[in-house]
Amino acid sequence: MANDRTTSRARIEGMSPSDRERVNVLLREIGGPNVSWGAQSFLDVWLAESRLEAERLASRRILVATWVLAAATVALVLATIGLIVAGA
Repeated sequence: MANDRTTSRARIEGMSPSDRERVNVLLREIGGPNVSWGAQSFLDVWLAESRLEAERLASRRILVATWVLAAATVALVLATIGLIVAGA
C-alpha cells in the first residue's frame, strides 16, 4: 500500500497538447520562424517550467510552515509568561 502512495507521488504526467503548443510558441518567438527546434528543446523548456512550479509549491509550503512555527512560538511564550505570573 505504501508503495502505491510513493509511486503516485513520483508520477510525472507527459506533455499535453496545450503544453506543446505553448512551448512551440515560446520557441518560435525566441528563434523566429526559420529555426527548427528538436524534441530536446521542447523537453528542456517543459522541464524548466515543471521545476519552477515545484519550487514555487515548495516555497509556499515552507512559508506556511514558518508562520505556523512562529505562531506556536508566540503561544509558548504567552503560556510561559502565564505560568510565571500564576506561580508568583
